Amino acid sequence: MRMDSTMRDLAFALKTFARAPLAAATIVVTVAIGLGVVAVLFSILNTYLFRVDIVPDISEMYAVERPRLADDVKALFPLDRFEAMRRETSVFTDAYGAVPDVDIRVDGRVMAVVLVTDNFFEVVRVTPRMGRALTPFDNRAGGNPVIVLSDKGWRRRFDRDPHVLGRTVLVNGVPFEIVGVMPAGFRGLEVSGPDVWAPLSQIAQFRPDLRGREHQTGVDIVGRLRPGVTPASALAQLAAWDANQAAGADRRESNINLVPRRGTIPQPMEAIAVFAPLFLAFGLILMIGCANVANLLLARGVARQREIGIRLSLGGSRRRIIRQLLTESLLLALAAAVGGYFVSRIALEGTVYWITSVMPADIGDINLNVPAGDWRVAVFLVVAAVAATALFALLPALQATRIDPVRTLRGELMPQARPGRARNALIGMQVFASALLLICSAIFLRSSLASSEFDPGFRTADTIMIDIANEPKRAALLHAIAAEPTITGFAGIRPSMLDQRPGFAETNSGKKSVPYKFVSGAYFEVMGIPIVRGRTFAPAERDEDAVVIVSESTARMLWPDRDAIGATFRLEPDAGTGTESRDGSILGESRVVTVVGVSRDVTGFRFGDRRDAAVFVPTSPDVPKTSLMARVTGDPDLARQKLLDGLTRIDPNMGMIVTMRTVARLEQFFLDIAFWVALVLGLLALLLTVSGLFSVLSYLVEQRTKEIGVRMALGASSRNVTQLILLQTTRPVLYGLIGGAGLVAALAAVLLASDLGAFIGPIVHVADPIAYAGGMLVIVAACLLAAAIPAARAARLDPMRTLRQD
Repeated sequence: MRMDSTMRDLAFALKTFARAPLAAATIVVTVAIGLGVVAVLFSILNTYLFRVDIVPDISEMYAVERPRLADDVKALFPLDRFEAMRRETSVFTDAYGAVPDVDIRVDGRVMAVVLVTDNFFEVVRVTPRMGRALTPFDNRAGGNPVIVLSDKGWRRRFDRDPHVLGRTVLVNGVPFEIVGVMPAGFRGLEVSGPDVWAPLSQIAQFRPDLRGREHQTGVDIVGRLRPGVTPASALAQLAAWDANQAAGADRRESNINLVPRRGTIPQPMEAIAVFAPLFLAFGLILMIGCANVANLLLARGVARQREIGIRLSLGGSRRRIIRQLLTESLLLALAAAVGGYFVSRIALEGTVYWITSVMPADIGDINLNVPAGDWRVAVFLVVAAVAATALFALLPALQATRIDPVRTLRGELMPQARPGRARNALIGMQVFASALLLICSAIFLRSSLASSEFDPGFRTADTIMIDIANEPKRAALLHAIAAEPTITGFAGIRPSMLDQRPGFAETNSGKKSVPYKFVSGAYFEVMGIPIVRGRTFAPAERDEDAVVIVSESTARMLWPDRDAIGATFRLEPDAGTGTESRDGSILGESRVVTVVGVSRDVTGFRFGDRRDAAVFVPTSPDVPKTSLMARVTGDPDLARQKLLDGLTRIDPNMGMIVTMRTVARLEQFFLDIAFWVALVLGLLALLLTVSGLFSVLSYLVEQRTKEIGVRMALGASSRNVTQLILLQTTRPVLYGLIGGAGLVAALAAVLLASDLGAFIGPIVHVADPIAYAGGMLVIVAACLLAAAIPAARAARLDPMRTLRQD
């Protein structure tokens, strides 16, 4: 019985759509846009949070980790400790070691590499789609230099060439043979899968800095739990084993964790918290679309009063008619879900193409893939469609059935069926969301314009940062750089231009915190930072010399009543950073130093609070782990590319070469992305709002034709009629504007009062009054334009003809 009733509802709904195809198409397109926009975000979240790797029995896979260090650096296990764990514990059926995040250059482009032990593919139980996996022979000392491609690497670097097996790629001059290609969907239990897997025994070829120290290499450890072993018991056994291994050593290292490894983000709630504001912004489009459709259905409900009155007079219950109306809306929403899927795919493809085309080439090879649409996305769209039905269909269905059948059959329009308050609330909701998004886009635009004029305090138009990763090639690279005619000068710097190290300066007046870095004497000339007093470093002064240069503000802080030149103080590293670091940028020990120069203060970059150091220690470009800053002539992008081509012939795995102009524009680049996203969403919201407002007013003019004719026959002027129509929307538009602007202002106040506000406040001008006024003026102008056409049509009515038609 229930099935027969449902089938009748479906058949009647299809007949209704056939009678009014334009209205049905309008509803489908409007809701499809909203669903598609929200599905864009869900597709991204699905890829990194819900879509687990294609590994059999993946619930058995766990990573063995230590708590992160104080500077949030991941603590790794030495390779020999991993091998001991495999031999001496029995919690895993087997475990593999991996060194992730290794990059190599192939044909001038970067490939992401993960180095793994030979049993990696056996542990994950995934076989190649082409060729073979790694073998024990590949991973022994002196084994074959081979690599296995991921599906992503096969597509991105070799265009899915079916004859890729047997081809070679050069890694630091050594040819590596491609022996296999893994299936699509396999990411190697990494959140963002690599392009290549290579034997861990070949690490010296990929990381020349570890040559001779291979067994001290830090590795990730991932294993498959033995059947019958619970994670809790496995953790207890591993902790006991680790504590025993740490006997006589630093007991702090005995802390150990067991973390599920699924190929997804390990902190899902944190990721959801990050995505929540974006879901809110994108969800506003769906809310506006639903409000638009609800207004359309309210209007259609008034037009269908006679039909509904007949059905009620023939014995149909109000509940049964509401069910029929909801069935019609649900069918339209499900059709919109299909359209929403295609909208999301088009939006994702377009966004990825846009970002990869506008992203500066010198900040790295952008590894962006269009998130796949799987069954989870389909389920999300269906659930969202059902929820949208409740948003836009329930109120109109309830409103349409609040009629008296007898009076309706006589042709009377039921006053309680006129959805005035509901209509105004929906219009206000649409304007509210449009104001919220457009004001945000105006804020990002104004912030981007201000960022383009920001001066970091040193040269960025013609300077380049060069990272030397392969120490054995340093001398040859320095010689090539010195011989390059486009380079007019270069200097050493350690750590990089965008980093510094915390330290302390101890004088007679106490100890003060001062960040420091190592630079060679040419640094200040190359970067255009004047020495205001004293001198720069001499070419012969290096790391061990007890001289420093301080910034003006540091000199005033340490010696407020005297000249800093010739003053001495004790410079010591922050004990929390240790005495060594991978980039060699930590002072070996505290030392008494003499100030030989005072440099002008440098503002630095605002993103990440990347300020320049307060104290500069001498170094030389030929010191290991030292990067270079170079000044070039002509177009810096052309100079960078020429330099990259020349240096990669010396070192195929050459480190990053970045123009400082690009680095200076990063802040503006991300503000531009935020602006365009907010602008597209805001314009889409405004378009839906304007179309909805136009439709509602056009319908009202049609419904009130007789009333308007009577008013004009009694002496009302065209101006009076125009004002009457415009007043229909003045109040809801005004309330929506005040609500949207008020919410943005409230959020801005909360943000500025938080720690995050101190970070982004100088960059994003969240309280810019021009942005607020501009966004609101755009909405007012658009709403007036939407209302002007129906109002003008009402003002042109002929009262005598209107009254004769009744």
